[in-house]
Amino acid sequence: MTTSYRLLGVGLLLALPTFLFAQKPVPTSALEFGKVPEPATQRLDDRRVRMDNQRPVALYAVGTPTVGQDAEAKARNYLRQARATFGFREADLADLRLHLVREGRAATTVRLRQEYRGVPVHGGELTVSLRPNGQVGFVMNTFLYDINLASVQPQLTGAAARQAAIDYLNVDGNISYEDRELRVAETRAGIRLVWRTVITTERPQGHWEVFVDAQTGEILKAEDTALYAGSHDHEDDWHPPMSLRVSGTGKVFDPDPLSTAGVSYGGNYSDNNDNANAALIAEQRQVVLLDITQSGGQYQLKGPWCEIVDFESPFRGTFSQSSPDWTGDRDDNSFEAVNVYYHIDASMRYLNDVLGINVRPTAYSTGVRVDPSGLNNADNSYYSPGNQRLAFGDGGVDDAEDSDVIHHELGHGLHDWITGGGLSNNQGLSEGSGDYWAVSYNRSLGLWSPGDPQYNWVFNWDGHNQFWNGRVTNISNTYPAGLSGSIHASGQLWATSMMLVWDALGKEKTDLIFWEGIAMTNGGANQNDAAVAVYEAAGNLGYSNEDRMKVHTILTQRGYTLPGFTLPVEWLHLTATPRDKVIDLQWAVSSEVDNDRYTVERSTDGGQSFRALGTLAGAGTAEGNQTYRFTDTAPGSTLNVYRVRQTDFDGTFTYSPLATAGIDQPDEVRLFPNPVAEELIISGLPPADQLTDQVQVLDARGRLVKRVVLNDDVQRVSVAELPAGIYLLRWEENGEVVARRFVKR
Repeated sequence: MTTSYRLLGVGLLLALPTFLFAQKPVPTSALEFGKVPEPATQRLDDRRVRMDNQRPVALYAVGTPTVGQDAEAKARNYLRQARATFGFREADLADLRLHLVREGRAATTVRLRQEYRGVPVHGGELTVSLRPNGQVGFVMNTFLYDINLASVQPQLTGAAARQAAIDYLNVDGNISYEDRELRVAETRAGIRLVWRTVITTERPQGHWEVFVDAQTGEILKAEDTALYAGSHDHEDDWHPPMSLRVSGTGKVFDPDPLSTAGVSYGGNYSDNNDNANAALIAEQRQVVLLDITQSGGQYQLKGPWCEIVDFESPFRGTFSQSSPDWTGDRDDNSFEAVNVYYHIDASMRYLNDVLGINVRPTAYSTGVRVDPSGLNNADNSYYSPGNQRLAFGDGGVDDAEDSDVIHHELGHGLHDWITGGGLSNNQGLSEGSGDYWAVSYNRSLGLWSPGDPQYNWVFNWDGHNQFWNGRVTNISNTYPAGLSGSIHASGQLWATSMMLVWDALGKEKTDLIFWEGIAMTNGGANQNDAAVAVYEAAGNLGYSNEDRMKVHTILTQRGYTLPGFTLPVEWLHLTATPRDKVIDLQWAVSSEVDNDRYTVERSTDGGQSFRALGTLAGAGTAEGNQTYRFTDTAPGSTLNVYRVRQTDFDGTFTYSPLATAGIDQPDEVRLFPNPVAEELIISGLPPADQLTDQVQVLDARGRLVKRVVLNDDVQRVSVAELPAGIYLLRWEENGEVVARRFVKR
């Protein structure tokens, strides 16, 4: 399924608090004060509740059926039905405004944001995720209760609030971004009507969020943050016609020079103030830069998934040029721009085109905007939700030279965009998510083995040297005792846990449930909520019981509390036996839990597509072995592939193993020896003019593993390289698909 979004109301885009996400820890400024701490919560059964009022913050494995014409109606009907659970009044439900409907691969997530007498409530959101079967599966609640303001008419003007914020910060120099909006917000002084003023300043350097009391002018909070603007300026959004999108080339590190060389930092493999010595140049890779823009005789690093911009000191430009080929080595400032463009473009294409997760910035319609040389040359990098841009510093090792840094900061952006602005760094959740995204890519290249320390490192090139220590994904501490006061250190728990899942399931499966799970969370989520959401995504996506058990086991061993794992049935076997002109099927299970029915399905195209043949009632809940039988009275003339779909009373389902059988036909094509160890002989093939020119070898899951050109009525096929198992040979004969089974020993 292609993920789709429906975003409602620019003003409502601003309802959740967001933060500046730096790659490395940043000291707290003396100007910062007034941040409201996260409420204390506890786990009760399948929910997380606030300890002060016992109202739910998150509900896990809800399983409640709901009705409605569309996803929003279903979410609202559920909330009305569960009003007592949340402690809502009817008036509270009327204050919820639709912000976003995301139709994802694992769930349809509805985000309803809170208003009070027409004014947005800072951070107030109900996030309801619907399973593919229509049930409510996962809910998050950051509703602000018990608001009672005498007036929502401000005595202070927005301009006066802006000036109060500037005076408090003692701003000196350029202001590159600003916005303000009237909101109702929880502050340390209580619930107040505030002007939320956002200013990006050169001195003091930061992306400042200042709450100014809209009635008295008192400064209630100041924090180095970046927040969503009230409206987004699209005047510089330019979409060249496809004829002006071309491919270029450039040099990059992929993922970094130490990993490709298999060495540690030091000697010739050191930054040495951007020195391009022979050892480091040897680790550069020539790559194709897809869909760059050609305009007016100039080539720009601007494409559908990434755009190089220049918005911060040292203002080195965007490196446009008259050639589509960037030739600079790492001592040339263009190298970092090319490296960033290549890695972000590739990562965004992988997410959208390979995994089918439609995720991109929401503040502008071009590719991800990045300044590869920013932060006034500081040794750090950040993602700013306010303008949804990334910036990389030049101190120490240039951050934009390390794919781990690039993917880490992009991970913050992905977290922000896929939640519709509901990013959370509670317990370092977003820091850990950025670390996961960095290591997921680096580890997938297979350059380090599990025995190497670098296998678990984050920031292989930028960190783990004299500049700073970097981070790791093999933290032995478990949740929640292993959480620390630092969001970066705490994030390592989350990244470590998800990389253990990655090792068990592989990259694509884990990446998919990771982002589909994160997409169900909101700004109040902690690590346990995210772990439950990832597990929920695995179930909603139909992952096998074996894979779901791996996810459940790993995350619970890491200390997270997940809903219980129960196999609906435990399959023992499925057999298919020819008898005269029919095929008898038999399957057995060792136990059943809430099992409604079995549906027998058959494929005659080698397992590519199945159709239902009939249904047998399940035993509900039963212990001990149960055996079921079904007869296919009209099997196909070629090889028949069978499976049984088991469906629970709640609509969830699993599949049995596959079984195959065929009815002998005269003049049938023969395969021998069968089972086979090295060479399979096919005899009895029709004349060449009746065949396609290739035969396909498929594994038991229907995946293509080999192609063989047909050139005679007797064909010899080498299968020595195939793992042991059941395989199908498939070809077309007179326009009809023909398949035969063989067993590889």
